[in-house]
Amino acid sequence: MTKILGIGWDVGGWMGSKQGIAAATFNLDTQKFEWIGTPRNTNLKKHQHWTPQSILEALDPKISIEEFEEVTIGMDASLGFPIAYRKLVNQEDHELKFPSKEIQNPFAYRDTERHIFEKFGKKPLSAPFDKLGNNTTLALSYALKWSREEGFKMIPQQGNKSSKHVMIEVYPALVKSMEQSFIKEEILKRIPSEINPRSDAYDAAICSILALLFKGNGQFIENVTLQDPCIHKETATEEGWIYYI
Repeated sequence: MTKILGIGWDVGGWMGSKQGIAAATFNLDTQKFEWIGTPRNTNLKKHQHWTPQSILEALDPKISIEEFEEVTIGMDASLGFPIAYRKLVNQEDHELKFPSKEIQNPFAYRDTERHIFEKFGKKPLSAPFDKLGNNTTLALSYALKWSREEGFKMIPQQGNKSSKHVMIEVYPALVKSMEQSFIKEEILKRIPSEINPRSDAYDAAICSILALLFKGNGQFIENVTLQDPCIHKETATEEGWIYYI
């Protein structure tokens, strides 16, 4: 019996007052989906030095991460910075060229964000230029800590889909902005009705469902998987990739 675990984290900032967490399981044999506890808003300061296990315990103290063979953490935050921006802050040589559009600014946006904009017409926030930098540095700090101490791999930067314990970047706002469809309905109908759609907990719930889709091999929602890097794959291994439906 293979039971996969999807942990969702709607990442807030370093002061910790706006975090959303959720966790759900899917049994690949019985096709059974279950929430662990209830998606909730929480405060990072109450859970200093988070681990994947402590997130689970905040939702249900009886659950151990050791029960699951494969675990995916879906984070709503950038897990990387643009290559050009990193070169700039390291004072490396770069071309001074004014972009034709904001989304084309290589210091502000990664290839994955340009891809999302071109495909869906929705522009993600910029980690270097918008307030998302607060969330990004928190998410990256934990991702690197969990990679070092908990055996999790950031995908695609540190490993691939075959890794057992992984962390991916997801974008729940993209799901909510989708036109009504079978896939959108299948995702949102699973979120407990008492969760406010405008809450951090709601976005965390979407993150956890996307995490299950990543490892669900097209079984969780039939034939639905997340898109692996499909442009500039080498760049994605440096900058990160937003996994989307």
